[in-house]
Amino acid sequence: RCLQVENEHVLKSMKACVSETLSTLGQHFGHLLELALTREVQALVRKIDASDNIYTTESTTGNLFSLTQEGAPLCRIIAKVDGVLCLADILTDDSHSEATRAEAAAVVAQVTSPHLPFTQHLSSFLESMEEIVTA
Repeated sequence: RCLQVENEHVLKSMKACVSETLSTLGQHFGHLLELALTREVQALVRKIDASDNIYTTESTTGNLFSLTQEGAPLCRIIAKVDGVLCLADILTDDSHSEATRAEAAAVVAQVTSPHLPFTQHLSSFLESMEEIVTA
């Protein structure tokens, strides 16, 4: 449609409208993507919580660690779905293998990194800090 319009004022108005629509679409898509990632991270955390199998726990914890490597947004999602508390439970439970606890410690280190701009998720985590550091 823009190619057929000769009036410069109308053309600028159309371009502004298209730009605003694309910007809004991008924001909604970003929100949808965050919701999908949150759901997947929740599934991983639930899988860790429900697992009695040492290999499943270790593998799933490794998957969470891989997600932390994607940057701050995924670290924030892991923290928001109480992934840190789930991992803290692994760290303080001697029945888990050293490899599993090391993987959990790596995820906790990434999610609680001081360079991340969010800290509201750490209040409940800090309550268990002494046990976690000891583990």
